[in-house]
Amino acid sequence: MPPGDQQLRQARFWRKFMLLTRGRIEVRRALDIIIAEEADASLQQQWRSLRAAVLAGQPLSEALEAAPGTFSRAVRELVRSAEQSGAWDDILPLIAQGLEDGTFD
Repeated sequence: MPPGDQQLRQARFWRKFMLLTRGRIEVRRALDIIIAEEADASLQQQWRSLRAAVLAGQPLSEALEAAPGTFSRAVRELVRSAEQSGAWDDILPLIAQGLEDGTFD
């Protein structure tokens, strides 16, 4: 099944997040950058909610759980796995690819 617009936008988010964090930019700052560069107001609000949860001390996986209609279960579980294993460099490209090819809802 081909990916929808929402999936492609989320893939762009995860690719940008991956590049920024690989560049050693801290998660909170990476989210600030993504929010500032997002032109779509509804996505910008989603990213702001995510950032607010992270700033409140929630792990990224828990912040994603607060928006189950936005982030698929597969994405949420992969992020949880990355947090537990530290394998962000392996997992973030999988998330983006899964969204781009329509594997994830």
